[in-house]
Amino acid sequence: MHTKFARGLRTSLPALLAAGLFLLPNAPRAEAAWNPFDDVVNGIETFGQLPGEVNKLREGYEQTMSELESTKAELSSARSDLEAYRDDLDTYREQNAQLNEQNKQLQATVAALDALREEREKSSRTMKIVIFVLVALFVGFFLFTRVLRFGLRGRR
Repeated sequence: MHTKFARGLRTSLPALLAAGLFLLPNAPRAEAAWNPFDDVVNGIETFGQLPGEVNKLREGYEQTMSELESTKAELSSARSDLEAYRDDLDTYREQNAQLNEQNKQLQATVAALDALREEREKSSRTMKIVIFVLVALFVGFFLFTRVLRFGLRGRR
């Protein structure tokens, strides 16, 4: 029996000491007398306020986690948008290179067509000159023959 009492005392003594420390005042007071009942009530009030503070902390944690998740989602979205923009930029660069090549081909074609047009205009001018010269020769021959006939008639 004696050992059971000693065991019980050994286990309950630290609990009693902890409860006694809980009842001690936390800070020196201006009051002259120490009132253990006030300390117990203050301790219970403080202990009663802990769940509310824990709930506030938990709500703050959950809000922070939801903000973190939304920020992660926004970051993921921004990354995917950036990848899409990079792909679009690569596509635009390829299209720009193709358009530059087509532009060079078109410029070469336009230059060739301009050269052909100038050559055609030159040959057209030459043909006009040849036609006018032939017409002038024909008219000149006709006039020359008329003048020659008129001149030979007058001598007869």
